[in-house]
Amino acid sequence: MHTVVVQYKKEYMKWQLEHNASALYGHLLFFFTAVGKGWNLMLSKFYLRKATTGSMVMCRRKPSLNIAGSLVIGSGSKLWSVINRVRISSFRGAEVIIGENTFINGARIAAKKRITIGSNVHIAPEVVIMDSDFHDATDLDAAGHSAAVTIGNHVWISTRAMILKGVTIGDGAVVAAGAIVTKDVPAHTLVAGIPAKQIKKLN
Repeated sequence: MHTVVVQYKKEYMKWQLEHNASALYGHLLFFFTAVGKGWNLMLSKFYLRKATTGSMVMCRRKPSLNIAGSLVIGSGSKLWSVINRVRISSFRGAEVIIGENTFINGARIAAKKRITIGSNVHIAPEVVIMDSDFHDATDLDAAGHSAAVTIGNHVWISTRAMILKGVTIGDGAVVAAGAIVTKDVPAHTLVAGIPAKQIKKLN
């Protein structure tokens, strides 16, 4: 509740400066905004009841969660299921760890070992992140190989990109739309293509 009140005061002061509206109208507007955010926060807590979450972790619409292992989400992160539903699977003994202030919009994440996503990461709709083949290529009844996936801080993964097992993506990297990443991506690098290759270094 304290967090909601602090956010209310902060947003109200900002709004007053920008709009120079009457105090009554401003307080009414922000009262209903705070109520709406509070309700959304309670729904998000319910949706993520099987996960370990920091403060102010928000969902927009219900994500699809299959948590037999563990799911940890840092403060301020958002799971948006507006375009597509966010789907996260953490199989028995696996870990999915998401940092702070990370935005995931309609992506699919499946871990049989460990997937670590840093802070301030943006993941677009229809992105797929998997740390396992799930099936052996020569024997579909046999389990495939698994290797941990690590995504650094301030990474942007664009629509329909795929991040496959054993990949590490460095801080500040960008993965272009439709890319299939099978090898490590250096920090501050743009990669694109199938398989993904370095296009240029980023400042």
